[in-house]
Amino acid sequence: MDWKKAAHRAVHWSLPAGLTGLSLGWTVYAVGQILAHQAPEPLAYTVAGIYDAVWLYALAMETAHRRQGSKATLPTALGWLFLVTSVGVLFTHGLLYATAVVAVIGAVVPAAAKATLIMAVEREATRISPAAQAQIDAVRSATRDQVAIGRAVTRAKTDRQTTAAVLEREEHKARGKAQKVRHEAAEKLTKLTADHPVDETPQEIPALFSDEDLARVLGQWSDGGVSPAVSPVSPQVSPVSPVPELTAPQGEGHTPLDWPGLAQVAAVAGVDTPEPGEPLSEEQLTVVLRWLRHSDNPPLSYRKALAAYRAAGFSAKEERVRKAYAALIDAEDAQP
Repeated sequence: MDWKKAAHRAVHWSLPAGLTGLSLGWTVYAVGQILAHQAPEPLAYTVAGIYDAVWLYALAMETAHRRQGSKATLPTALGWLFLVTSVGVLFTHGLLYATAVVAVIGAVVPAAAKATLIMAVEREATRISPAAQAQIDAVRSATRDQVAIGRAVTRAKTDRQTTAAVLEREEHKARGKAQKVRHEAAEKLTKLTADHPVDETPQEIPALFSDEDLARVLGQWSDGGVSPAVSPVSPQVSPVSPVPELTAPQGEGHTPLDWPGLAQVAAVAGVDTPEPGEPLSEEQLTVVLRWLRHSDNPPLSYRKALAAYRAAGFSAKEERVRKAYAALIDAEDAQP
């Protein structure tokens, strides 16, 4: 015998059983005392005992039917009828032989016994097996995992888009400040030239570090793996002056590319095959980037794709390449 299970069951039924017993004893006493004024006491208490016995039997039958999940019309009707009668009798007995407080307490006891009995029976009737509960827990756990992963993916996409917007805003602000500085410098030069004219204009001093040099050094710095991996949504550092075309350096040791594969990708996209050194449309640029990105497994990152793009002989503004690559990544993420 499982003593733990038996003890748990006894605790579960202790309150309904105790309230029911208290209600039955109080009802026998109240009904017998009231009837004793109209009949001999033995007869009065016998009738009260029969009354309680019928009520207890109706409760037992109603409990059995509830546990089996079957209908119990007659026991249920008798149970509620005797409950209402007992409440009325105990309330009246309290007013006649005690106080109003005792009358209210006496009326509440049968109702509380009925309520706790119904709750105990309902719990017994709705219990499930441990195996079924384990399956329910597993389903709930898997569902929570899927929801958590979905939320994490959505938040990651949101963070990426937010970061891209912030970086693009900072880039525009930097360019605006640079344009303002150039404008102020030009105005100051014009004013100084007008105020202090000279006979001979000296030859313009060449820049110590040109924009092209800066773009090349930054490209080599990124390609060498010194900097962290560049995200496809993070804008690259660009010169203050208009962005030059990215010419494709040759002889960087890149693996030979599948040029027939490029022609197939272009045919599927419905565009002319892109040729190195020729201006590319937006569709052709996307075709080249898709071809380069999936030329290896795993797919190339933005940094590696940009290096392969240069090595293949294609040229375009870096900002244009970056935006096309970000749009390509977003399109792949949107695919189911």
